[in-house]
Amino acid sequence: MHPLGGSESPFDLAFGLPLHPLAVHVPVVLLPLGAIGVLLVLLVPRWRASLAWPVIAVLGIATAGAPVAKLSGEALAQRVGDPGRHEQLGNWVLAMSAILFAGTLAWWLWQRRLARRRRSNGVVGLVIGTVLAALALGSIIVAVLTGHTGATQVWQDTVASPAAPSTGGTPSPASPASPTPEAPADGAEGIGISEVAQHDDSASCWVAIEGTVYDVTEWIPLHPGGPERILAVCGTDATEDFMGEHEGDALPTEQLSQFAIGALAER
Repeated sequence: MHPLGGSESPFDLAFGLPLHPLAVHVPVVLLPLGAIGVLLVLLVPRWRASLAWPVIAVLGIATAGAPVAKLSGEALAQRVGDPGRHEQLGNWVLAMSAILFAGTLAWWLWQRRLARRRRSNGVVGLVIGTVLAALALGSIIVAVLTGHTGATQVWQDTVASPAAPSTGGTPSPASPASPTPEAPADGAEGIGISEVAQHDDSASCWVAIEGTVYDVTEWIPLHPGGPERILAVCGTDATEDFMGEHEGDALPTEQLSQFAIGALAER
């Protein structure tokens, strides 16, 4: 990992922006499109001659784009944290696109060979077609789930806490207000670390980072690296953990700022 939480991968940035949101559209869009084409070719024999090669071409582009999406995703993960299930599904997209492309190409070449010899598919052809159709359906499901998990990680927090519309009166908060922390026993300004330590589970999770206290309870199920990363530091001064993972990264710092509830009292 880059010392500031970034990445030295050539698949990290494009024109100053993360490459992954662009690259991932190639397999996520073209794989289900090609899979639908495979189903049409299998179910409508009269379309095979005109549709087979374009479908194979689409699957070939999806297969070529899948490794780029995977590598750019790994580079992005070094900046924003482990994406969890989204990464696992991305690996399935890589595998399914390659298998479906190779299987469809082999099946179509076999069909052309049978046509030249004026032979029918028979039982073997039916079995192969069924397997290919199952691969196509599986590819559609995997691609949709991959796109959904990626979109959820990017937009769920924003959609769940929309900005309140202006009504001319007192604006409503975007999310329920955090509880007002009690003043520390020694009377010093700010929230004492002992107060932070009392909020150490999923019901109420506070962390102190660089002198500020955050109530990150709502962020636990939304964290791209999984809830365990947050639960492990509830009730503690997590400065070292956060800086070791995200130092220099604007997005995690901006997301964290939404949960600030006060300054950490000096000991």
